[in-house]
Amino acid sequence: MKKNTFKKSFFLLAIFLCAASPASFGQEKKTTTITGEVLDMACYSASGASGEGHKSCAASCIKGGAPMGLLTSDGKVYLIVENHDKKDAYAEAQKHAGEKITAIGTLSDRGGLQAIIVDEVKPKS
Repeated sequence: MKKNTFKKSFFLLAIFLCAASPASFGQEKKTTTITGEVLDMACYSASGASGEGHKSCAASCIKGGAPMGLLTSDGKVYLIVENHDKKDAYAEAQKHAGEKITAIGTLSDRGGLQAIIVDEVKPKS
């Protein structure tokens, strides 16, 4: 009889953990805005390439599938991640390789990797 109670308790705990929202574990998602230069992470990671002189190469690398990053004025780099529900924002960021944009989305920090899951992209004039 006790074995059966233990199994039921364990099963209920497993259901709770699977159904619990990320906010209940302190991982509440907040919208943020980040402005910076769209990088191709391949060249930036390998050699620090960025800026106006690297713009055409960045566009080519991103078009070829290289991941994108966002370099802020204080030197931080955020990986730009597609929001599966708002794919147009990621596609818009791809058009601005080597240029400054403002990205609006959800900040993610997993295992030391900071990323922005983009919902909207605005070119910076």
